[in-house]
Amino acid sequence: MPLVKKRLTIAAGATSDQVLQGTTYEYVDPGTQLVVAAQDATGTYSGQVTMNFTVNNAEFAKDAVVSEDVSGEAFGWRGGYVLNDMITTGQVRNRPVVTFTNGSGSSATVDVAIFIGG
Repeated sequence: MPLVKKRLTIAAGATSDQVLQGTTYEYVDPGTQLVVAAQDATGTYSGQVTMNFTVNNAEFAKDAVVSEDVSGEAFGWRGGYVLNDMITTGQVRNRPVVTFTNGSGSSATVDVAIFIGG
C-alpha cells in the first residue's frame, strides 16, 4: 500500500497546502482506497487543528478535529488517528484534496499519513 507521509507546520489561523499536491497520487483511479490519519504533534494539544477532505468536490470530512498524540499508540492506518477511510467511486480520475487548518493562536505541527491502495 503506497503511503504519502508529511509533517506540516501550520501558522496560527492558516490553512495548509493540499497534502497530495505535486505527488504521484494527486489523482487516483476509481476504486482506490484512501485512509487519512493525522495527529497533532505540537506538544501542547489545542484541539483547534481541523482537517477538510474532498474528492472531486464531494465532501468527506469538514472540520474534523485532529487527534492529539497518544503515548503508546502507534501512528498508522488503524487506530485512533484515522480521520477517514473511503473508496473512490468516480468513473474518471479522482482528485482527493486534504488540507488542515490551525484555529489556534500559535503555530501547530501535524503529522499526516495518507495510505493509498487496497
